[in-house]
Amino acid sequence: MQDQNDIKVLNDLAHAHYNKKDYARALSTCESILKISPSEDFAVQVEKLGPRYMRYYEVLGELYYRQNKHDDALKIFNKLKALGPYFSKKYSLSAEIYINRKNLEAAAKEYEGMAENCPRHESEATNALFELADRDPLNEAVYRSLFNAYQSLKQLPSITSTFEAVRKTGKATDRFLFTLMYFYLFSGEPDKAFSIVKEELAKRPDDPRLQILQAKIFWDRGEIPKAEACIKKAILLDGKNEDRYRAIHDDLRKRREEDEETLKEAISHNLKNECFPEAIEACEQLLRIRPNSKDFQSGLFEVLEKSIAIHLAAGEIDQAIGLIDRLASFEKVDPGISKRIDILNKQISDRRIDIYENMIAGGKIAGDELNRIRLDLVKVYEEQKKEPDRAVPLLEEIIQSSGAHENDARFRLAFYFLGVKKLEAAEAHIKKLATIPCSDDSIKSRFYDLGVACQEAGLKHQARSLFGEILSADQNYHDTAQRMKALNAPSGGKEIPEAVMVVDICESSRMMDLFGDEATYQIKNALEGIMFPIFQRCDSHFVKSTGDGFLVGFPHTEQAVDAAVEILRETQNYNANITDGPEIHLRFGIHFGAVRIRPDGDRHGTNVNIPFRVEGLKGQDLIEVDGGISAGDFPVQDRILVTEAVAHGIKTDKKYDMRYIGLFELKNITGIHKIFQIRTS
Repeated sequence: MQDQNDIKVLNDLAHAHYNKKDYARALSTCESILKISPSEDFAVQVEKLGPRYMRYYEVLGELYYRQNKHDDALKIFNKLKALGPYFSKKYSLSAEIYINRKNLEAAAKEYEGMAENCPRHESEATNALFELADRDPLNEAVYRSLFNAYQSLKQLPSITSTFEAVRKTGKATDRFLFTLMYFYLFSGEPDKAFSIVKEELAKRPDDPRLQILQAKIFWDRGEIPKAEACIKKAILLDGKNEDRYRAIHDDLRKRREEDEETLKEAISHNLKNECFPEAIEACEQLLRIRPNSKDFQSGLFEVLEKSIAIHLAAGEIDQAIGLIDRLASFEKVDPGISKRIDILNKQISDRRIDIYENMIAGGKIAGDELNRIRLDLVKVYEEQKKEPDRAVPLLEEIIQSSGAHENDARFRLAFYFLGVKKLEAAEAHIKKLATIPCSDDSIKSRFYDLGVACQEAGLKHQARSLFGEILSADQNYHDTAQRMKALNAPSGGKEIPEAVMVVDICESSRMMDLFGDEATYQIKNALEGIMFPIFQRCDSHFVKSTGDGFLVGFPHTEQAVDAAVEILRETQNYNANITDGPEIHLRFGIHFGAVRIRPDGDRHGTNVNIPFRVEGLKGQDLIEVDGGISAGDFPVQDRILVTEAVAHGIKTDKKYDMRYIGLFELKNITGIHKIFQIRTS
């Protein structure tokens, strides 16, 4: 008992000496305690004395730290970690030692432990991790520790939401941006991280750190050539850190090789023990690492075949059906797969429909899995040419519940309705499909086939819309350009391509009520005095009054936009000099397309109607989409709104300040239309 009392007294004395900065006496006192109770008895000591009387250990560790005996200090601090939340310096000073040794990964782990185990110091720990990230924005281990810290504190959703809000203000620093991108990666949301990387690269394409982060995302997707191209670009942009970037490349390659070996062992083990679902999952993970590997594709193919054989032998038809469906994607691996699938399907064809219908009726599946079953059932009905009327409600149910299979269902319904000449029903689905980004060959192919079907059914506008999306992504896709040319060819009479501008005076009726006919007449004259010289300078070859505005034709898109911008500037100058009377406020709508010319020179046709509709758009009509604006931000007056055809024509000219507004349905004009705004100072 005397020893324990001595230790308690000496513990308090050592702490007192340390606080008075009498480090020599503090050290001597700690050494006295160690003689009474050697350090090997640490666990026993904790149990007997409790954490309060173990403070001398913290003092000893700090003294070693001050004397640069860092290895001794680390041994002390590691022992103190058994005390849980007590003595936070065991983490912070350990981290400082690792920082001095340029081992940021180890330092990050210390601060992570501090956040998890010392609740009163969580802010100190997370702030320190942010500082480590500032030192090295590409150190994935630091962001991982920060992610783990917030996750253990149950603050991850709120901190991610906060960072996202800051990013959307456009004022986020790299600290917020890189943390947010890594958090999305660690949360299994790489698409969100990739979206931010692309957005930032558009602003600063020469940032090597963004190139490296993009490389990591490409690597995780299995797009190795793209990843390596990003790393090469980073090296070109920042040659002094070439060794660092090459080390990241080597680390990615090593990580992939280790993952592959682990998965191969798992496949072998699971096959040996006939754990086929686990073997299939491991094969799929391998293919996510290297999606183009013929060896990995063949491996999954063999595992699927073995699994099907086992299920069929056991009479487990339900399980076999799902795997047979998977085999269809392996025709490149084995050209004879189609015949083998046909044989398997014939064995279970009648049973297949019953199983799917029972699964749907049973109500035990929901969401995307239910829609996958519905879609598979539609395919079976189509293949067997049974009950065509059953396929339509199944597809409509998929669309109503939305999800991953919605677009597949819309494509099938659009083709079906075109085939049975229900053009209005087909058109409704085609409008929705035309808003899908034409981002890969699969979408291009489906757009092309649907566009051809629309062309043959007489839905020329919808065909143009689909072909236009393809051409915006790939000018050389099949014969799309020739088909578009044929669709745009005049069907009789004179037709010319023209940029059509509609300009209208805002609230002209209200001005007439407030200021009378004479004032309104003066406004119209003043406006003509501003506009007509500008029209002439911009080579307009047609001008027509519309009562409260004008319809104007220009040979080229740029001339129409230049005229609108100049007119707005001149009317703003006019308004600045108004002291008593109405100001001029305008709305512009501009479109480019083929217009028909009557014998009297007047213009008519759909491409003349479109700018009238665009000029009169309202915020309540806006279909809000990513990249666009909200209805509350929709400009009411002094605005220039243009269609996608105009935006496409001027997008490479940096003199225009153009922003994407969103999607609109235009009255009596088929399709969903992308609308942009040209902003002036």
